[in-house]
Amino acid sequence: MLRKKRLDGTPIKDLPAFTKIMPYLMPDKTGSVIFYQEDYDVTEAVVYIKGHNRRFMRQEGVILTLFEVILCAGARVVSMRPRLNRFIVGKKYYQRNQIILSFVAKKKLSDDGKEVNIKMAFEPDETLTSAAKKIGERIKKGISEDGHENEKVVDSMMKLPSFLLIFVNFMYNWLDNHNLLPYSVTESDPMWSTVFLANVGSFGLNPPFHHLFERGTCPIFAAVGKVRSENRLTAGADGSPRVEERKILRVNYSFDDRIADGIYMGKALELFRRFIENPSLLETTQELSPETLAELGLRQADKG
Repeated sequence: MLRKKRLDGTPIKDLPAFTKIMPYLMPDKTGSVIFYQEDYDVTEAVVYIKGHNRRFMRQEGVILTLFEVILCAGARVVSMRPRLNRFIVGKKYYQRNQIILSFVAKKKLSDDGKEVNIKMAFEPDETLTSAAKKIGERIKKGISEDGHENEKVVDSMMKLPSFLLIFVNFMYNWLDNHNLLPYSVTESDPMWSTVFLANVGSFGLNPPFHHLFERGTCPIFAAVGKVRSENRLTAGADGSPRVEERKILRVNYSFDDRIADGIYMGKALELFRRFIENPSLLETTQELSPETLAELGLRQADKG
């Protein structure tokens, strides 16, 4: 029997009938995925990041990167558009009670470099400086010899014989679908998150369209590509057309269409563009209305 309570989310009541029927019409993520592509002009953002690092490196000892701007912008958008933080379990909708972003880091930038999954909780009032510091500390911990909690769990599971591993995986998913899986088991698992980001641009690659994982509760996957130079037609100071070299970043998205409708998601992407192309907006906190905070339903995020 499906338990209604979960430690990572709260059941959502009073949903429209059309929304509630979605998990029955599209019972899995594979059948409900929507792929979407966006290009962002990060010319000013790159200049801003360099200036930010000159100002704050001596004061805070924190180096800001474009990917950290993306992570901070993502957390900010989720705080302002709470429906992005929903997930579906047992054909029921839940509101996640933390803003959690997951991504992959490599211990060494080589073909043989081992990958580790980083999972982080963000506050709605996160700023670029606080986010960069938190991300840097978490990456340092993740790629250290101590490793990451999820990495240790996977290493232990892969020591099991094949038939037992299949059974454990089946029970893992069955227990979670019935809200019986202990939160301590999924707490470090990156598939139980708001958004999973793949920064393939750090390897000089263009972004793929990534699948969603049936396992876990993550409804959004974003693949971040390399920054490329592109000549674009712009207007000069006198209004005359001119060709200017711009820095362009491509991000490919995979969305679970059941989580939020196209209009709601479109407005969220507009906000994301605004923050990515103008990262100075992330230097100050965003004041959220009582209604938005209530809809977010967050518990205290992990400060570590």
